Amino acid sequence: MLVGSGAGVAPVVAGELAYGVGYAAARDSNLAHVPENAVAEQTHVLVGGFFYQEDTIDLKARVLVQAEERHYARETFVDDSGVFVDGTAVWTISPRQFTWTVDDIYRETRVDLTTPDTPANRTDTNSLRTGPDLTLRLNTSSSLGLGGRYGQFDIKGPGDNQRVSGYAQLAHQFSAATTFSLRYETMNADYEPPALFAKVRRKDLFAHYETRATPTDVAMIDLGATRFSPEGGEKIHGRLAKASIARLLTPDSTLRASLADRLSDTFSDLLGRSEISAFVVPTATADVYRNKSADLSYAVQGARIGYSVLGFAQRIDYENLGQDFDERGGRLAWDWRPSVDLRFDAATTYVKRTFQSVDRTDVERDHAISIAYLLTRNWSAAVEGAYTEAESTVPLGNFVNRRVALKLAYSSGPLYSPKSRR
Repeated sequence: MLVGSGAGVAPVVAGELAYGVGYAAARDSNLAHVPENAVAEQTHVLVGGFFYQEDTIDLKARVLVQAEERHYARETFVDDSGVFVDGTAVWTISPRQFTWTVDDIYRETRVDLTTPDTPANRTDTNSLRTGPDLTLRLNTSSSLGLGGRYGQFDIKGPGDNQRVSGYAQLAHQFSAATTFSLRYETMNADYEPPALFAKVRRKDLFAHYETRATPTDVAMIDLGATRFSPEGGEKIHGRLAKASIARLLTPDSTLRASLADRLSDTFSDLLGRSEISAFVVPTATADVYRNKSADLSYAVQGARIGYSVLGFAQRIDYENLGQDFDERGGRLAWDWRPSVDLRFDAATTYVKRTFQSVDRTDVERDHAISIAYLLTRNWSAAVEGAYTEAESTVPLGNFVNRRVALKLAYSSGPLYSPKSRR
């Protein structure tokens, strides 16, 4: 931890660093997720990484970096290694006026929703965005915002693309908690072969309303329109509508809800409609899709016991790809901490995915339980068990997998938890 101080001034935390290593040994009854003739596999995973954060007047940054090495004892899959990076930084060049932002995430992404989520169905992706934001004060309550971003999406396989975007925003602050703004965004994207379109231009025009009574009581609404103009293709128009709310009902409970109806494209970001929804399929075809989604969650976190309930639904309609689907599901999670050193966790997840262009419906159920014990201030051990079941109208989509894992981890501080982020 780096600390700066001066005479008569309280210490200011300039940076915090936590690091650690972890080891996991797991046995899966059906790691390949095949419908029959499953072979049990023993997997050994070694992870190591660090987390750094800084919160000063000039720089607000957080970065998580982790490496993994995986060994499959019975060679169900080829031994491999992986890297996970998730970082963001905002450099304040001129307070309340000029900043520069960098966002980057490198991770493994599921390639095909119609194929089981196994190591063979994942690939490395990296998404980078960086650029400036300028705020010009018009008066005490109104401002003009201007900004730009350069973005780059890299995937192991076809699908790399680059994009340049910019925005202009006129904002008015009605009170300390409420802001209304009009925003125009434009983006030019270049896709590498064999993309369906080499260049795509996107324009967004929408109104944004936000009220933020406290950090945990927030409501936001976006209303407007989006237009895509593929080079050599027809222009595509659609609405842009989003609404979200977060409300602290009691000191221990929080309610969150969101709705969206919008146009997007397969490479704008690594999308997940919720924490358990599948990613939008990365594909070599740069396609536009319409997305309608909704989710609702309720969480309670007491001194000893906590639980959460999440439900979501979404529809993806591609313009060209024959992979349209409806998805809905939910998650129940519970935790109990009888002491500082001991923790019990349990969760169950349900996802149903129906493909519109083909006669196929997939249902996935996952149940997990874990017991974690803090051996010392820095060392912890855990035992985990999981049962995963998939049912599909396509025979190859049916499987059952039972998993037991033992984990041992060392962490220098609570900022970083060494665990697989695959």
